[in-house]
Amino acid sequence: MLMNPFRLSIAALLMLAAPVFAQTQNRPQQGRGGEKSAVSDEPVAVVPVPIVEAAGKNTSLLRVNVTYQAWNFRVPWQKTSPGTRRGLGVLMEKNQILVTAQIVADATYIELEQADTGQKLSAKVKAVDYDANLAVLEPATAAKEFFSALKAISIEPSARIGDKLQVWQLGRVGDLIATDLEINKVLTSRYVLDTSHFLVYETIGIIRSEANSFTLPVVKNGKLAGLLLRYNSRDQTATVLPGPIIAHFLKDIASGDYKGFPSLGVEFQQTLDEQFREYLGMGKEQQGVYISEVAKGGSAESLGLKKGDILTELNGFKIDARGDYKDPVFGPLNMSHIVRGNSYVGDKVSLKVLREGKEQALSGKLTRKDPKDFVVWPYLFDRGANFLVMGGLVFQELSIPYLQSFGENWETNGPLRLVHIASHADEYEKMGKKKIIFLSGALPTRSTQGYGRIGGSIVNKVNGKVINDLSDLDKAFQEPQNLLHTVELEDFPKLIYLDAITAESDNLKLMDVPYRVGMLKRIE
Repeated sequence: MLMNPFRLSIAALLMLAAPVFAQTQNRPQQGRGGEKSAVSDEPVAVVPVPIVEAAGKNTSLLRVNVTYQAWNFRVPWQKTSPGTRRGLGVLMEKNQILVTAQIVADATYIELEQADTGQKLSAKVKAVDYDANLAVLEPATAAKEFFSALKAISIEPSARIGDKLQVWQLGRVGDLIATDLEINKVLTSRYVLDTSHFLVYETIGIIRSEANSFTLPVVKNGKLAGLLLRYNSRDQTATVLPGPIIAHFLKDIASGDYKGFPSLGVEFQQTLDEQFREYLGMGKEQQGVYISEVAKGGSAESLGLKKGDILTELNGFKIDARGDYKDPVFGPLNMSHIVRGNSYVGDKVSLKVLREGKEQALSGKLTRKDPKDFVVWPYLFDRGANFLVMGGLVFQELSIPYLQSFGENWETNGPLRLVHIASHADEYEKMGKKKIIFLSGALPTRSTQGYGRIGGSIVNKVNGKVINDLSDLDKAFQEPQNLLHTVELEDFPKLIYLDAITAESDNLKLMDVPYRVGMLKRIE
Protein backbone atom coordinates (compact mmCIF):
# COMPACT_ATOMS: atom_id res chain seq x y z
CA MET A 1 0.00 0.00 0.00
CA LEU A 2 1.29 3.45 -0.93
CA MET A 3 1.01 5.78 2.04
CA ASN A 4 0.05 9.29 1.03
CA PRO A 5 2.75 11.60 2.47
CA PHE A 6 0.87 14.69 1.39
CA ARG A 7 -2.63 13.96 2.70
CA LEU A 8 -4.67 17.14 2.69
CA SER A 9 -6.55 18.14 5.81
CA ILE A 10 -9.05 20.90 6.56
CA ALA A 11 -6.36 22.64 8.60
CA ALA A 12 -4.02 22.63 5.62
CA LEU A 13 -6.71 24.13 3.44
CA LEU A 14 -7.51 26.90 5.92
CA MET A 15 -4.10 28.47 5.49
CA LEU A 16 -1.60 29.08 2.75
CA ALA A 17 0.53 26.00 2.20
CA ALA A 18 3.95 25.90 3.82
CA PRO A 19 7.09 25.80 1.68
CA VAL A 20 7.30 22.51 -0.20
CA PHE A 21 11.00 22.72 -0.76
CA ALA A 22 13.99 24.98 -0.46
CA GLN A 23 15.00 26.31 -3.82
CA THR A 24 18.48 25.49 -5.03
CA GLN A 25 20.61 28.37 -6.13
CA ASN A 26 20.64 27.54 -9.83
CA ARG A 27 17.05 26.45 -10.31
CA PRO A 28 14.06 28.74 -10.89
CA GLN A 29 11.52 28.38 -8.11
CA GLN A 30 8.98 25.62 -8.79
CA GLY A 31 7.13 25.87 -5.50
CA ARG A 32 7.56 27.35 -2.08
CA GLY A 33 10.98 28.12 -0.80
CA GLY A 34 13.53 30.78 -0.09
CA GLU A 35 14.93 32.77 -2.99
CA LYS A 36 18.69 32.45 -3.17
CA SER A 37 21.34 34.05 -5.32
CA ALA A 38 21.89 32.83 -8.85
CA VAL A 39 25.47 33.93 -8.54
CA SER A 40 26.67 31.08 -6.37
CA ASP A 41 25.92 27.51 -5.47
CA GLU A 42 26.96 28.25 -1.88
CA PRO A 43 27.51 31.35 0.31
CA VAL A 44 29.93 33.65 -1.49
CA ALA A 45 33.26 34.11 0.24
CA VAL A 46 34.22 37.52 1.61
CA VAL A 47 36.73 38.94 -0.87
CA PRO A 48 39.29 41.72 -0.34
CA VAL A 49 38.33 44.91 -2.16
CA PRO A 50 41.62 45.30 -4.11
CA ILE A 51 40.74 42.49 -6.53
CA VAL A 52 37.69 44.46 -7.68
CA GLU A 53 38.19 47.19 -10.24
CA ALA A 54 35.96 50.29 -9.98
CA ALA A 55 35.25 51.25 -13.59
CA GLY A 56 33.02 54.35 -13.32
CA LYS A 57 29.44 54.53 -14.56
CA ASN A 58 27.86 52.04 -16.93
CA THR A 59 25.16 52.85 -19.47
CA SER A 60 24.35 49.32 -20.65
CA LEU A 61 22.96 47.85 -17.41
CA LEU A 62 19.60 48.25 -15.71
CA ARG A 63 18.38 46.90 -12.44
CA VAL A 64 15.46 44.52 -12.86
CA ASN A 65 12.97 44.16 -9.99
CA VAL A 66 10.52 41.26 -10.17
CA THR A 67 7.54 40.26 -8.07
CA TYR A 68 6.64 36.61 -8.58
CA GLN A 69 4.11 34.10 -7.32
CA ALA A 70 4.28 30.47 -8.32
CA TRP A 71 1.56 27.85 -8.11
CA ASN A 72 1.60 25.22 -5.38
CA PHE A 73 2.18 21.75 -6.82
CA ARG A 74 0.81 19.96 -3.75
CA VAL A 75 -2.36 22.04 -3.54
CA PRO A 76 -2.76 22.88 -7.24
CA TRP A 77 -5.67 25.31 -6.90
CA GLN A 78 -3.60 27.58 -4.66
CA LYS A 79 -0.61 29.81 -5.26
CA THR A 80 2.44 30.07 -3.07
CA SER A 81 3.35 33.20 -1.14
CA PRO A 82 4.60 36.05 -3.33
CA GLY A 83 8.27 36.95 -3.37
CA THR A 84 10.72 39.32 -5.00
CA ARG A 85 13.89 38.99 -7.07
CA ARG A 86 16.42 41.60 -8.04
CA GLY A 87 19.03 41.36 -10.73
CA LEU A 88 20.62 43.09 -13.69
CA GLY A 89 19.40 43.44 -17.25
CA VAL A 90 21.63 44.04 -20.25
CA LEU A 91 20.37 46.59 -22.79
CA MET A 92 20.36 45.22 -26.35
CA GLU A 93 19.20 46.78 -29.63
CA LYS A 94 15.66 48.18 -29.97
CA ASN A 95 15.39 48.75 -26.20
CA GLN A 96 15.31 45.03 -25.45
CA ILE A 97 16.67 43.93 -22.10
CA LEU A 98 18.38 40.55 -21.86
CA VAL A 99 18.06 38.60 -18.59
CA THR A 100 18.14 34.98 -17.51
CA ALA A 101 14.83 33.13 -17.49
CA GLN A 102 15.36 32.44 -13.78
CA ILE A 103 14.58 36.00 -12.80
CA VAL A 104 11.24 36.19 -14.65
CA ALA A 105 9.88 32.74 -13.79
CA ASP A 106 6.26 33.05 -12.54
CA ALA A 107 6.55 36.86 -12.62
CA THR A 108 3.49 38.93 -11.79
CA TYR A 109 5.18 42.34 -12.15
CA ILE A 110 8.46 43.40 -13.72
CA GLU A 111 10.12 46.76 -13.26
CA LEU A 112 13.22 48.34 -14.81
CA GLU A 113 15.27 50.76 -12.76
CA GLN A 114 18.06 53.08 -13.85
CA ALA A 115 21.05 52.44 -11.63
CA ASP A 116 22.12 56.04 -11.05
CA THR A 117 18.84 58.03 -11.07
CA GLY A 118 16.45 55.40 -9.69
CA GLN A 119 13.94 56.17 -12.46
CA LYS A 120 11.62 53.21 -12.98
CA LEU A 121 9.58 51.72 -15.82
CA SER A 122 7.26 48.72 -15.96
CA ALA A 123 8.25 45.94 -18.36
CA LYS A 124 6.94 42.69 -19.79
CA VAL A 125 8.42 39.48 -21.15
CA LYS A 126 8.81 39.50 -24.92
CA ALA A 127 10.31 36.02 -25.18
CA VAL A 128 11.52 33.38 -22.73
CA ASP A 129 13.20 30.00 -23.08
CA TYR A 130 13.49 28.07 -19.81
CA ASP A 131 15.60 25.34 -21.43
CA ALA A 132 18.25 27.88 -22.43
CA ASN A 133 17.64 30.03 -19.32
CA LEU A 134 17.25 33.19 -21.41
CA ALA A 135 14.59 35.89 -21.63
CA VAL A 136 14.13 39.25 -23.30
CA LEU A 137 12.11 42.05 -21.71
CA GLU A 138 10.59 45.08 -23.36
CA PRO A 139 8.88 48.21 -21.97
CA ALA A 140 5.23 47.73 -21.06
CA THR A 141 4.52 51.39 -21.92
CA ALA A 142 6.04 54.08 -24.12
CA ALA A 143 9.51 54.82 -22.81
CA LYS A 144 11.64 56.72 -25.33
CA GLU A 145 13.18 59.11 -22.78
CA PHE A 146 13.91 56.31 -20.31
CA PHE A 147 16.54 54.85 -22.67
CA SER A 148 17.90 58.11 -24.08
CA ALA A 149 21.05 58.10 -21.91
CA LEU A 150 21.64 54.36 -22.23
CA LYS A 151 23.73 52.48 -24.77
CA ALA A 152 23.02 49.03 -26.19
CA ILE A 153 25.75 46.39 -25.95
CA SER A 154 26.68 43.95 -28.72
CA ILE A 155 27.39 40.21 -28.50
CA GLU A 156 30.89 38.74 -28.44
CA PRO A 157 30.56 35.19 -29.83
CA SER A 158 34.24 34.39 -30.24
CA ALA A 159 35.62 33.92 -26.71
CA ARG A 160 38.24 31.17 -26.44
CA ILE A 161 40.14 29.23 -23.80
CA GLY A 162 42.64 31.59 -22.18
CA ASP A 163 40.62 34.74 -22.89
CA LYS A 164 40.28 37.34 -20.14
CA LEU A 165 36.70 38.25 -19.22
CA GLN A 166 35.06 40.55 -16.69
CA VAL A 167 31.95 40.08 -14.57
CA TRP A 168 30.02 43.35 -14.34
CA GLN A 169 28.03 44.35 -11.26
CA LEU A 170 26.56 47.62 -10.08
CA GLY A 171 27.35 49.35 -6.83
CA ARG A 172 24.85 51.18 -4.65
CA VAL A 173 24.72 54.35 -6.79
CA GLY A 174 25.23 52.76 -10.18
CA ASP A 175 29.03 52.58 -10.16
CA LEU A 176 30.37 49.72 -12.25
CA ILE A 177 32.29 46.96 -10.45
CA ALA A 178 34.32 44.73 -12.78
CA THR A 179 35.89 41.46 -11.65
CA ASP A 180 38.39 39.54 -13.79
CA LEU A 181 37.87 35.95 -14.94
CA GLU A 182 39.72 33.66 -17.32
CA ILE A 183 38.25 30.91 -19.49
CA ASN A 184 39.93 27.58 -18.78
CA LYS A 185 37.42 25.14 -20.33
CA VAL A 186 34.72 25.07 -23.01
CA LEU A 187 32.28 22.18 -22.78
CA THR A 188 28.61 21.26 -22.72
CA SER A 189 26.88 21.20 -19.35
CA ARG A 190 23.57 21.64 -17.56
CA TYR A 191 22.18 25.16 -17.36
CA VAL A 192 19.33 25.22 -14.84
CA LEU A 193 17.01 22.38 -15.75
CA ASP A 194 18.38 18.86 -15.48
CA THR A 195 17.36 18.14 -19.07
CA SER A 196 18.98 21.21 -20.66
CA HIS A 197 22.63 20.81 -21.68
CA PHE A 198 24.26 23.52 -23.75
CA LEU A 199 27.64 25.08 -24.44
CA VAL A 200 29.28 26.71 -21.38
CA TYR A 201 32.50 28.47 -20.49
CA GLU A 202 34.19 27.31 -17.30
CA THR A 203 36.21 30.16 -15.79
CA ILE A 204 38.59 30.84 -12.90
CA GLY A 205 38.41 33.97 -10.76
CA ILE A 206 37.09 35.42 -7.53
CA ILE A 207 33.65 37.04 -7.72
CA ARG A 208 32.48 39.38 -5.02
CA SER A 209 28.81 39.20 -4.12
CA GLU A 210 26.96 42.49 -4.49
CA ALA A 211 23.26 43.22 -4.09
CA ASN A 212 22.46 41.92 -7.58
CA SER A 213 21.56 38.23 -7.53
CA PHE A 214 20.53 37.37 -11.07
CA THR A 215 21.83 37.95 -14.60
CA LEU A 216 25.37 39.12 -14.08
CA PRO A 217 26.86 39.99 -17.50
CA VAL A 218 30.26 38.63 -18.47
CA VAL A 219 32.12 40.93 -20.84
CA LYS A 220 35.07 40.77 -23.22
CA ASN A 221 36.46 44.05 -24.54
CA GLY A 222 33.20 45.88 -23.84
CA LYS A 223 31.02 43.28 -25.58
CA LEU A 224 28.71 40.73 -23.95
CA ALA A 225 30.52 37.37 -23.86
CA GLY A 226 27.93 35.63 -21.67
CA LEU A 227 25.84 35.60 -18.51
CA LEU A 228 26.94 34.12 -15.21
CA LEU A 229 25.09 30.88 -14.43
CA ARG A 230 26.69 29.83 -11.14
CA TYR A 231 29.76 30.36 -9.03
CA ASN A 232 31.54 28.06 -6.60
CA SER A 233 33.46 30.16 -4.08
CA ARG A 234 35.24 27.12 -2.68
CA ASP A 235 37.33 26.48 -5.80
CA GLN A 236 36.69 29.92 -7.37
CA THR A 237 35.21 28.54 -10.59
CA ALA A 238 32.28 30.01 -12.46
CA THR A 239 30.04 28.67 -15.22
CA VAL A 240 29.07 31.12 -17.95
CA LEU A 241 26.18 30.91 -20.42
CA PRO A 242 28.13 31.90 -23.54
CA GLY A 243 27.67 34.47 -26.28
CA PRO A 244 27.00 31.96 -29.11
CA ILE A 245 23.91 30.62 -27.30
CA ILE A 246 22.69 34.18 -26.59
CA ALA A 247 23.21 35.10 -30.26
CA HIS A 248 21.24 31.99 -31.32
CA PHE A 249 18.38 32.99 -28.99
CA LEU A 250 18.26 36.61 -30.19
CA LYS A 251 18.41 35.65 -33.87
CA ASP A 252 15.50 33.25 -33.42
CA ILE A 253 13.47 35.95 -31.64
CA ALA A 254 14.18 38.44 -34.43
CA SER A 255 12.57 36.08 -36.94
CA GLY A 256 9.20 36.82 -35.32
CA ASP A 257 8.41 33.14 -34.82
CA TYR A 258 10.52 31.85 -31.96
CA LYS A 259 10.83 28.07 -32.11
CA GLY A 260 13.47 27.40 -29.47
CA PHE A 261 16.56 25.22 -29.59
CA PRO A 262 16.26 21.93 -31.49
CA SER A 263 17.24 18.58 -30.03
CA LEU A 264 18.12 15.21 -31.52
CA GLY A 265 16.09 13.19 -29.01
CA VAL A 266 18.39 10.23 -28.30
CA GLU A 267 20.17 8.55 -25.44
CA PHE A 268 23.49 6.93 -26.22
CA GLN A 269 26.23 4.82 -24.67
CA GLN A 270 29.93 5.33 -25.19
CA THR A 271 31.79 2.57 -27.01
CA LEU A 272 35.12 2.69 -25.16
CA ASP A 273 34.85 -0.79 -23.67
CA GLU A 274 36.50 -3.39 -25.89
CA GLN A 275 34.08 -6.16 -24.96
CA PHE A 276 31.11 -3.90 -25.72
CA ARG A 277 32.66 -2.97 -29.07
CA GLU A 278 33.20 -6.64 -29.88
CA TYR A 279 29.57 -7.39 -28.96
CA LEU A 280 28.46 -4.63 -31.33
CA GLY A 281 30.68 -5.93 -34.12
CA MET A 282 32.72 -2.73 -34.31
CA GLY A 283 36.20 -2.82 -35.83
CA LYS A 284 39.22 -1.48 -33.99
CA GLU A 285 39.28 1.72 -36.05
CA GLN A 286 35.55 2.33 -36.08
CA GLN A 287 34.23 5.20 -33.99
CA GLY A 288 30.75 6.20 -32.89
CA VAL A 289 28.24 5.79 -30.06
CA TYR A 290 25.56 3.19 -29.43
CA ILE A 291 21.99 4.57 -29.58
CA SER A 292 20.24 3.13 -26.53
CA GLU A 293 16.97 5.06 -26.77
CA VAL A 294 15.11 7.13 -29.37
CA ALA A 295 12.56 9.58 -27.97
CA LYS A 296 9.07 9.43 -29.39
CA GLY A 297 8.21 12.58 -31.34
CA GLY A 298 11.81 13.81 -31.52
CA SER A 299 14.09 14.65 -34.44
CA ALA A 300 15.85 11.26 -34.39
CA GLU A 301 12.59 9.32 -34.71
CA SER A 302 11.54 11.38 -37.73
CA LEU A 303 14.96 10.77 -39.29
CA GLY A 304 14.53 7.02 -38.95
CA LEU A 305 17.23 6.52 -36.32
CA LYS A 306 16.67 3.31 -34.36
CA LYS A 307 17.67 1.86 -31.02
CA GLY A 308 20.77 -0.26 -31.61
CA ASP A 309 22.21 1.97 -34.35
CA ILE A 310 25.79 3.18 -34.00
CA LEU A 311 25.94 6.89 -34.80
CA THR A 312 29.23 7.66 -36.55
CA GLU A 313 28.67 11.05 -38.19
CA LEU A 314 26.46 14.10 -37.64
CA ASN A 315 26.25 16.96 -40.16
CA GLY A 316 29.60 15.96 -41.60
CA PHE A 317 31.40 15.76 -38.23
CA LYS A 318 32.90 12.43 -37.16
CA ILE A 319 31.57 11.23 -33.78
CA ASP A 320 34.08 9.45 -31.58
CA ALA A 321 33.55 6.69 -29.01
CA ARG A 322 32.79 9.28 -26.28
CA GLY A 323 30.12 11.06 -28.29
CA ASP A 324 32.40 14.01 -29.02
CA TYR A 325 33.34 15.73 -32.24
CA LYS A 326 36.09 18.20 -33.12
CA ASP A 327 34.55 21.65 -33.21
CA PRO A 328 36.50 24.03 -35.50
CA VAL A 329 36.25 26.82 -32.90
CA PHE A 330 36.26 25.18 -29.46
CA GLY A 331 37.92 21.82 -30.05
CA PRO A 332 36.46 18.54 -28.66
CA LEU A 333 32.79 18.99 -27.67
CA ASN A 334 29.80 16.77 -27.07
CA MET A 335 27.86 16.19 -30.28
CA SER A 336 24.78 17.88 -28.79
CA HIS A 337 26.34 21.26 -29.64
CA ILE A 338 26.11 20.45 -33.36
CA VAL A 339 22.34 20.41 -32.97
CA ARG A 340 21.67 22.90 -30.17
CA GLY A 341 24.41 25.43 -30.81
CA ASN A 342 24.89 25.50 -34.56
CA SER A 343 21.42 24.65 -35.90
CA TYR A 344 17.83 25.91 -35.75
CA VAL A 345 14.46 24.20 -35.73
CA GLY A 346 13.64 23.31 -39.33
CA ASP A 347 17.28 23.05 -40.45
CA LYS A 348 18.33 19.97 -42.38
CA VAL A 349 20.36 17.39 -40.47
CA SER A 350 22.26 14.42 -41.89
CA LEU A 351 23.50 11.32 -40.08
CA LYS A 352 25.57 8.27 -40.81
CA VAL A 353 24.99 5.12 -38.81
CA LEU A 354 26.11 1.53 -38.66
CA ARG A 355 23.06 -0.71 -38.70
CA GLU A 356 23.64 -4.44 -38.58
CA GLY A 357 27.20 -3.86 -39.74
CA LYS A 358 26.25 -1.76 -42.76
CA GLU A 359 26.64 2.01 -43.12
CA GLN A 360 23.46 3.97 -43.80
CA ALA A 361 22.85 7.65 -44.42
CA LEU A 362 19.81 9.35 -42.85
CA SER A 363 18.56 12.90 -43.31
CA GLY A 364 15.63 15.11 -42.36
CA LYS A 365 14.76 18.25 -40.41
CA LEU A 366 15.44 19.17 -36.81
CA THR A 367 12.51 19.62 -34.44
CA ARG A 368 11.94 20.67 -30.84
CA LYS A 369 9.61 18.74 -28.59
CA ASP A 370 7.50 21.21 -26.63
CA PRO A 371 7.25 20.62 -22.85
CA LYS A 372 3.49 20.13 -23.16
CA ASP A 373 4.10 17.18 -25.52
CA PHE A 374 6.05 15.15 -22.94
CA VAL A 375 4.14 12.45 -21.09
CA VAL A 376 5.65 13.81 -17.86
CA TRP A 377 5.95 17.59 -17.69
CA PRO A 378 9.70 18.41 -17.48
CA TYR A 379 8.96 21.85 -16.00
CA LEU A 380 6.04 24.19 -15.29
CA PHE A 381 6.57 27.93 -15.15
CA ASP A 382 4.08 30.79 -15.45
CA ARG A 383 1.15 28.40 -15.06
CA GLY A 384 -0.37 25.98 -12.59
CA ALA A 385 -0.47 22.21 -12.82
CA ASN A 386 -3.47 20.60 -14.47
CA PHE A 387 -5.74 18.81 -11.99
CA LEU A 388 -9.30 17.64 -11.35
CA VAL A 389 -11.19 17.12 -8.08
CA MET A 390 -14.10 14.71 -7.91
CA GLY A 391 -15.91 14.21 -4.62
CA GLY A 392 -12.71 15.02 -2.72
CA LEU A 393 -10.36 12.80 -4.74
CA VAL A 394 -7.58 14.90 -6.28
CA PHE A 395 -6.17 13.82 -9.65
CA GLN A 396 -3.14 15.40 -11.34
CA GLU A 397 -0.85 15.10 -14.34
CA LEU A 398 2.54 13.76 -13.28
CA SER A 399 5.29 16.39 -13.52
CA ILE A 400 8.89 16.78 -12.42
CA PRO A 401 8.02 19.97 -10.46
CA TYR A 402 5.49 17.97 -8.44
CA LEU A 403 8.17 15.44 -7.54
CA GLN A 404 10.66 18.23 -6.80
CA SER A 405 8.23 19.59 -4.23
CA PHE A 406 9.39 16.78 -1.93
CA GLY A 407 12.72 18.49 -1.46
CA GLU A 408 16.23 18.64 -2.81
CA ASN A 409 16.57 14.84 -2.57
CA TRP A 410 13.22 14.22 -4.22
CA GLU A 411 14.50 11.15 -6.07
CA THR A 412 14.65 9.34 -2.72
CA ASN A 413 12.22 11.37 -0.59
CA GLY A 414 9.36 11.54 -3.08
CA PRO A 415 6.83 8.77 -3.80
CA LEU A 416 9.20 6.11 -5.12
CA ARG A 417 6.66 4.60 -7.50
CA LEU A 418 6.03 7.96 -9.17
CA VAL A 419 9.75 8.77 -9.30
CA HIS A 420 10.35 5.45 -11.06
CA ILE A 421 7.52 6.07 -13.51
CA ALA A 422 8.81 9.56 -14.33
CA SER A 423 12.17 8.11 -15.33
CA HIS A 424 10.52 5.39 -17.45
CA ALA A 425 7.77 7.48 -19.02
CA ASP A 426 8.45 6.07 -22.49
CA GLU A 427 6.79 2.82 -21.43
CA TYR A 428 3.53 4.70 -20.80
CA GLU A 429 3.92 6.69 -24.00
CA LYS A 430 4.07 3.46 -25.97
CA MET A 431 0.78 2.50 -24.29
CA GLY A 432 -0.85 5.59 -25.82
CA LYS A 433 -0.68 7.86 -22.78
CA LYS A 434 -0.55 11.57 -23.58
CA LYS A 435 -0.12 12.38 -19.90
CA ILE A 436 0.22 10.16 -16.84
CA ILE A 437 -2.75 10.80 -14.55
CA PHE A 438 -2.38 9.84 -10.90
CA LEU A 439 -4.43 10.09 -7.73
CA SER A 440 -2.48 12.58 -5.61
CA GLY A 441 -4.60 12.63 -2.46
CA ALA A 442 -8.03 12.84 -0.84
CA LEU A 443 -9.79 15.75 0.84
CA PRO A 444 -11.97 14.87 3.83
CA THR A 445 -15.51 14.53 2.40
CA ARG A 446 -18.36 12.05 2.68
CA SER A 447 -17.25 10.44 -0.59
CA THR A 448 -13.68 9.83 0.56
CA GLN A 449 -14.40 8.19 3.90
CA GLY A 450 -11.98 5.27 4.16
CA TYR A 451 -9.81 6.64 1.34
CA GLY A 452 -7.97 9.26 3.35
CA ARG A 453 -4.56 7.58 3.22
CA ILE A 454 -4.42 6.66 -0.44
CA GLY A 455 -2.42 8.48 -3.06
CA GLY A 456 0.34 8.13 -5.62
CA SER A 457 -1.37 5.53 -7.82
CA ILE A 458 -1.75 5.78 -11.62
CA VAL A 459 -5.30 5.94 -12.98
CA ASN A 460 -5.99 3.36 -15.69
CA LYS A 461 -9.75 3.61 -16.26
CA VAL A 462 -12.76 5.54 -14.98
CA ASN A 463 -16.28 4.25 -15.64
CA GLY A 464 -14.81 1.72 -18.04
CA LYS A 465 -13.01 4.32 -20.19
CA VAL A 466 -9.23 4.30 -20.65
CA ILE A 467 -7.60 7.46 -19.26
CA ASN A 468 -4.81 8.82 -21.47
CA ASP A 469 -4.98 12.44 -20.30
CA LEU A 470 -6.95 14.71 -18.00
CA SER A 471 -9.56 15.47 -20.68
CA ASP A 472 -10.35 11.75 -20.83
CA LEU A 473 -10.81 11.77 -17.05
CA ASP A 474 -13.11 14.79 -17.19
CA LYS A 475 -15.29 13.19 -19.88
CA ALA A 476 -15.39 9.84 -18.08
CA PHE A 477 -16.70 11.45 -14.88
CA GLN A 478 -19.57 12.92 -16.88
CA GLU A 479 -20.86 9.42 -17.61
CA PRO A 480 -21.40 7.50 -14.34
CA GLN A 481 -22.73 3.97 -14.57
CA ASN A 482 -25.89 3.40 -12.55
CA LEU A 483 -25.16 6.62 -10.62
CA LEU A 484 -21.78 5.19 -9.59
CA HIS A 485 -18.22 6.24 -10.52
CA THR A 486 -15.70 3.41 -10.75
CA VAL A 487 -12.01 4.39 -10.64
CA GLU A 488 -9.52 1.68 -11.64
CA LEU A 489 -5.99 2.22 -10.32
CA GLU A 490 -2.69 0.60 -11.22
CA ASP A 491 -1.86 -0.07 -7.56
CA PHE A 492 -3.67 -0.59 -4.26
CA PRO A 493 -6.57 -0.30 -3.67
CA LYS A 494 -7.10 -1.09 -7.38
CA LEU A 495 -10.80 -0.01 -7.32
CA ILE A 496 -12.50 3.05 -5.84
CA TYR A 497 -16.25 3.61 -5.95
CA LEU A 498 -17.95 7.00 -5.65
CA ASP A 499 -21.66 7.67 -5.45
CA ALA A 500 -22.17 10.14 -8.31
CA ILE A 501 -24.82 12.26 -6.56
CA THR A 502 -22.90 12.45 -3.28
CA ALA A 503 -19.69 13.30 -5.17
CA GLU A 504 -21.38 16.24 -6.92
CA SER A 505 -22.74 17.45 -3.59
CA ASP A 506 -19.25 17.22 -2.09
CA ASN A 507 -17.87 19.19 -5.03
CA LEU A 508 -20.18 22.09 -4.18
CA LYS A 509 -19.12 22.00 -0.54
CA LEU A 510 -15.45 22.01 -1.51
CA MET A 511 -15.95 25.36 -3.20
CA ASP A 512 -17.24 26.85 0.04
CA VAL A 513 -15.66 27.70 3.40
CA PRO A 514 -13.78 26.09 5.15
CA TYR A 515 -12.16 24.17 2.27
CA ARG A 516 -11.22 27.19 0.13
CA VAL A 517 -10.89 25.10 -3.02
CA GLY A 518 -11.06 27.92 -5.55
CA MET A 519 -11.59 25.67 -8.58
CA LEU A 520 -12.39 22.03 -9.14
CA LYS A 521 -10.29 21.56 -12.26
CA ARG A 522 -7.70 23.10 -14.52
CA ILE A 523 -7.31 21.50 -17.94
CA GLU A 524 -5.09 23.52 -20.26
